Amino acid sequence: MGLQHGELLADQIRELSEIRLHLACRFAKEHGVDVSREDCLKLARVHLPIHEEHCPEIVDEWRGIAGGAGMPIEDVFFANALTDFQDVLWQFSGVEVHGCTSFLVGPDATASGSAMIGQTWDMHASAERFISIFHRTPDDGPRSLTLTTAGCLTLIGVNSAGIAVGNTNLRPTDARPGVIYLALLHQALRQTEWRDAVSVITDTPRASGHNYMMGDESGARSDIETTAAQHEEFSIAAPWYVHSNHYLSEKLKPLEDPTVLRGSTEHRLARLASRMESHSEPFTPESLRRLLADHDGGDETGICRHGSGHNPRSCAFAVVDPKARTIHAALGPACEASLSEFRLAD
Repeated sequence: MGLQHGELLADQIRELSEIRLHLACRFAKEHGVDVSREDCLKLARVHLPIHEEHCPEIVDEWRGIAGGAGMPIEDVFFANALTDFQDVLWQFSGVEVHGCTSFLVGPDATASGSAMIGQTWDMHASAERFISIFHRTPDDGPRSLTLTTAGCLTLIGVNSAGIAVGNTNLRPTDARPGVIYLALLHQALRQTEWRDAVSVITDTPRASGHNYMMGDESGARSDIETTAAQHEEFSIAAPWYVHSNHYLSEKLKPLEDPTVLRGSTEHRLARLASRMESHSEPFTPESLRRLLADHDGGDETGICRHGSGHNPRSCAFAVVDPKARTIHAALGPACEASLSEFRLAD
């Protein structure tokens, strides 16, 4: 699968890798941290053996991607790991988390009677043209339907066992060598049992912190906040639940980077919660898209962002239905999006 991926998107994979290596060095320098390209690749070489230990099949897939694209595996790995590595490369730099806004919706609150998870995917605007939907059919384990960027593992997805995953970024102070978040999401979709998928997130030694949204075809939903070394799982029973890019767990708040500027993440969380609360009809992918097409606060603090170049932008919007095994997705900010349905083939 990795070889096919690498051969099909070789030019995109090489270009995105170069962009992310450049951005890592540039962003670090802008915030007072001197980082070279070789520093980035050295960090990749430190992390790769940990992945060989905990998820060797995923390293095989990266190796295939690198071989198909004709480039070193360290370059591919760094492109996958940028969000986690920035916590190591320029920790305590006072950077605001420009991140995604996400939701979990219970089956009783949707028009289809299925649970749904979804989010905006906010990243450097130049990443948007590298986004694809992948249909994966491994020799061993469930098939999966995933949204991610060229050369990278699962970002948002669902598998044939009816398990769905998504995520938002968090900034803890305990980042370390460990398994990166895309590998954790990918590994979770290798599972056929709900609790096994949750355990991948909670029990694997992580490189840094993220918030993981997970849903099951049964209607079970969990939101898992993590640092590198700690986590807290919230089993969601409410009709809906929202998350952005700061810790809600009282246990984990002391481990949040104290220099992170919280204006955007707190505004987006409050704004989406208010809009969800006032929504009186059953939720659908289209109504959820409209809720996130919100510009209150503008590009600095709002949900729907329109940056260009390498500035923050809502590069995609996705809603995943684990029971139907579908992803409703669109490129670009939610206000401009025209949703397409992608269905995991039988």
